[in-house]
Amino acid sequence: MRIQFYPSDELKDKLNNESNELGVSISVLVNDILNKHYGLVPPDALTDLEIEKKVLDEILAYIKDESHIEEFDLNMASATFSKIDMIYAGKPRILKARLGKTFAKLIGTGNYKYVKQVMLANGKPKRTVGNRAAIYRIDWKKMNVDKKS
Repeated sequence: MRIQFYPSDELKDKLNNESNELGVSISVLVNDILNKHYGLVPPDALTDLEIEKKVLDEILAYIKDESHIEEFDLNMASATFSKIDMIYAGKPRILKARLGKTFAKLIGTGNYKYVKQVMLANGKPKRTVGNRAAIYRIDWKKMNVDKKS
């Protein structure tokens, strides 16, 4: 379902500022606010926004740990991500796919500057066998060169 929403300029600015500050889309922010307002998220459960932050923090910690020299997927890098169900209440849950897309946009920038997606010789992305998840690698050589500079 799509809903047309026409916020005032003041509300639009507040939503823009908060979504930029949190690094999420306005849609995710509004969805979390409405879920909390209508009590659709149990008090002890994390919202999608909180899950996203936790997942990205876990991935960042994984990337900073120099003992990880192998290729990885997001299930390996984040325990929280690996526990997200693909189905919720009998319907597909898009959270896991959205988090994967969010991470894919972040690689090569900021804290994820030295992460790159692994590609096959034919130019297609390398994927895991079990769940077809994208595989990433940390470019330790480049990171260490930049640290010395």
